[in-house]
Amino acid sequence: MIKKRTYIILIVSLFTFFIVMYFLFGATNLKERKYEGVFLVGNHSVFAYQKQTWLNIKLSESDFKEFNWHEYEVYQNQEKLGDYSLWYDDKWYAFDQKRNAIKIPDDFIAFYTNYDVDVLKYQEDNFDSSVYVDRVLEENQLLVTSQFTSKYKVSFDFDQDQKEEDLYVISNVFPMDFKPEKLFSIVFMVKDNKIYYLYKDVRDNLDYNGCKPFIHSILDVDKDGNYEFIVSCASYSVSEQVDMLYKFEEDQFRILVSNP
Repeated sequence: MIKKRTYIILIVSLFTFFIVMYFLFGATNLKERKYEGVFLVGNHSVFAYQKQTWLNIKLSESDFKEFNWHEYEVYQNQEKLGDYSLWYDDKWYAFDQKRNAIKIPDDFIAFYTNYDVDVLKYQEDNFDSSVYVDRVLEENQLLVTSQFTSKYKVSFDFDQDQKEEDLYVISNVFPMDFKPEKLFSIVFMVKDNKIYYLYKDVRDNLDYNGCKPFIHSILDVDKDGNYEFIVSCASYSVSEQVDMLYKFEEDQFRILVSNP
């Protein structure tokens, strides 16, 4: 009788354990697997999120048939422009509910998802000097007296720790009135006085080579409570730009998906 009671207690305990573990971990993972969405980065990139996996959808007619005429949330400069049906030919075209054409800017971000996406409103701030910028230049064997063609930062609490982090963009690509020996384009974040690189390109100056980066969008693309970053990079006289979606994981930034 005691042995039978022991088996019953053991079975009940195991059952209870598995139920608790399911609600702690299994239910969350199952819910996350159901999150799906499509993100348009202007007329340059389409990123799809399916089963916790990111895909870069190439710009071709066959790929875009399934994405046409969906209703997308359309943003520019972190401001929502509206909910529009989008259709792709040589670029994305927007239409309201009555199929009236709506003009949208080339640098928009748009998405349709089965979950809410948090788009951060932020401001790009210029600055005169920074010990972190000097440190980054020195780490990459660049002069701290370097001139810039792009230099700004964005400050915000990206990981919900009640402290603001600084995201810096610095570059001297495409100089018009000075000729540096080295060209550089660097995007980095300062968190808890530590420097984390997102994008870094240092090369010899061959006039109009190089790529100038900029922050395209900051948004929570996977509903994990933390912000991800779309950093884009444009080359001189090239119509296509590179778009990279970054996530902070395991104490470093990594690219979830990019075009190409």
